[in-house]
Amino acid sequence: MLSREAAFPLFGLRTASDSPTGSSKSATTSVTPFVRTSLSALLVAVGYYAGSELGFFLKPAHTPIATFWPPSAILLAAFLLAPTQMWWVFLLAVLPAHLLVQLQSGTTLLTALGWFIANTCGPLLGAACIRRFKKENTLFDSLQGIIVFLTFGVFLPSLVKSFLNALITLQVGRESNYWMLWTTRLSSNIIAGLILIPTIVIFGRKGISWFRGAKSRYLEAGVLALSVVVVSLLVFDRENAASSVPTFIYALLPFLVWAALRFGSGGLSVSMLGVALISIWNAMHIGGPFGTSSMVQDMLVQRILSLHGLLMVLGLPLMLTAALVAERRRDQETLQNTCRNLVYMEEQERHRIARELHGDIAGRLTLAGFSLDELRADSNASARPLNRLYGQISGAFKAVLHLSHKIYPFGVEYLGLAPALIKLCRDTGAESGMTIKSSVEDVPLHLPLDVSLRVFRVAQLALENIQERQAKSAALDLRMSGGRVFLRIADDGIGIGGPQPGDGKGLDYMREQMLALGGTLKITSAPHRGTVVEASVPLIIGCS
Repeated sequence: MLSREAAFPLFGLRTASDSPTGSSKSATTSVTPFVRTSLSALLVAVGYYAGSELGFFLKPAHTPIATFWPPSAILLAAFLLAPTQMWWVFLLAVLPAHLLVQLQSGTTLLTALGWFIANTCGPLLGAACIRRFKKENTLFDSLQGIIVFLTFGVFLPSLVKSFLNALITLQVGRESNYWMLWTTRLSSNIIAGLILIPTIVIFGRKGISWFRGAKSRYLEAGVLALSVVVVSLLVFDRENAASSVPTFIYALLPFLVWAALRFGSGGLSVSMLGVALISIWNAMHIGGPFGTSSMVQDMLVQRILSLHGLLMVLGLPLMLTAALVAERRRDQETLQNTCRNLVYMEEQERHRIARELHGDIAGRLTLAGFSLDELRADSNASARPLNRLYGQISGAFKAVLHLSHKIYPFGVEYLGLAPALIKLCRDTGAESGMTIKSSVEDVPLHLPLDVSLRVFRVAQLALENIQERQAKSAALDLRMSGGRVFLRIADDGIGIGGPQPGDGKGLDYMREQMLALGGTLKITSAPHRGTVVEASVPLIIGCS
């Protein structure tokens, strides 16, 4: 989006001599918004002029029919990209471009001014309504935004502009059939707005970042673009004139769905633009699936209206689909971030409780043990009750330390993931009597703490479940490959053949630990054939 500082370029402009301090720095600061606004206005004017030339180029000879009219859509897109304070600058900039195009085509000055009013009223009204009802940054990424865009960015401006434009054409005596004029201009304006506005706004607002985010899909985008162009040329070629409308839909629909699902509204709009230009050109000069080029004007109008109808039938539902997919993807990312934050907060709370157990309660028990040692050293005290009390305090001390390390694995934080897992396997095997083999391959000593804690939690819960499944041996393998950490734990127990107490809760918790960091968890089990737990997580920095 253009900077809002550029909204006030023509007011308060000062040079170095006008500045109270006479500094050149103030002059540079004040000129920058003016230059930025001037360049933006020039770009809009050039785009308006180029769009008008393209509209005349795609206009059938000796007819007032406009098959595709981009100027109003370009102007509305510019309004959406700029702050409202710049709109009047854009209107002043496109006026000379509009007059230049119209006067070159033999239009009188009064008629050209009337068409300028018709071409600008619709975009102004539509952009104002969109600003009123929806934030621009979610216009094409949500179902509500697309509905607002279609209502106030496509249909309303097209209705207003087509009504005024056809009325002016009728008044100057260029055409007598108002209904035909209004219908064709309405459909051409709808198609232009439906295709061009999302393309300009999306790539104007985040074009560079969009391309950077799609680096891994350059090849896919190229194949898609080539497929759309080739299939469009084949469908609308004269040799395929006998093909029917359903053939057109069936041939191009998979590629347009591909564009909508993989590249969103921006990719769909670009694909639709290619289809529209190729189909309109062939419908005007070759005929394609809508007839031959030797038709009279009434048949030509029907051909263009049929083509516009097909483009709308294809574009409208796919644009809604792309917005719905983007909305669901954004909701999924929000849910994943929420889950990650909740897991992080839970880990922080575990860390706090474990430190309190380890530092406060264990410390108090240690002091109590020292006091008992002093009493035991006193020959006047009874030894047996004191020994019994000392044993109880020692047991409580060990239990507190064990609980503290179980709540929060300090070994992971201080030693690293691999040494902590090896120690976990050794301690679990000593407590349960199982034989647990551990293997570590290509794993750095220090990994991101969030990744290490989540992987350790999964291993800890998996080994606890193994003890309940009457396993005699187990194997833990930890390795790193392709920027991901892989954990595999296999046992020879009875498996998870039926519902067992605590299994479901433990498995769900392990899955949440992996999903919180965008990882995966796979559990393979069969009755009396053991269980295999496989977890993987990317090396990312945890949330904070």
